[in-house]
Amino acid sequence: MDIKPLFPTPLITLDLADGGAIAADLRARILARAAATPGVARSNDGGWQSADDFADWSGESGALAVAAVREAVDRYTVQFEGGALRRGRFTWTVQCWANVNRAGAGNLAHVHPGAFWSACLYVDDGGIAGGDALGGAIEFCDPRGAVPLMTTPNLKMAVSGCVTAGLGERIYPKTGMVLIFPAWLPHAVTRYTGTGTRISLAMNFCAA
Repeated sequence: MDIKPLFPTPLITLDLADGGAIAADLRARILARAAATPGVARSNDGGWQSADDFADWSGESGALAVAAVREAVDRYTVQFEGGALRRGRFTWTVQCWANVNRAGAGNLAHVHPGAFWSACLYVDDGGIAGGDALGGAIEFCDPRGAVPLMTTPNLKMAVSGCVTAGLGERIYPKTGMVLIFPAWLPHAVTRYTGTGTRISLAMNFCAA
């Protein structure tokens, strides 16, 4: 008997090289920006979110972070051309913004229209890494919605990766971690209850 996953949704996880130094510099820059500007209101439920002008004020650390994620995105992207799948370095329009969540803040479920890949780099995990005691998880929702639960919600598929069908998967990231996922995948951030500061850098990679 063979089981083949149909239509899988990729979630790419990587640790940024020299992530500690880059995260420390970005943390200082992001907190200074948050103190100086009111930010914008999009998916954030409380907290602070920058405009898409991250490249203008993030310095060399910001450029290094975006370049590292771009390299990974290029590695996992191909183009259908002339009847074949071809690799190459793609011309992306990159949108980038910072999020600062303190106690009580989260992000509502949303997608990123117009982009192909989205990514999150965790500049400060706020103490949440490895557990759910403080909230602040990024939750990815089944893009099929509740359909897999509609007829018999008490039954589960005894297949690897299928137990949460119709529900969501929560990840508690650590500082320096990068998550890359399709921009159409619904995601949210659960309410953070810690006393620290949860800081992330979000990116969209849009095909030029």
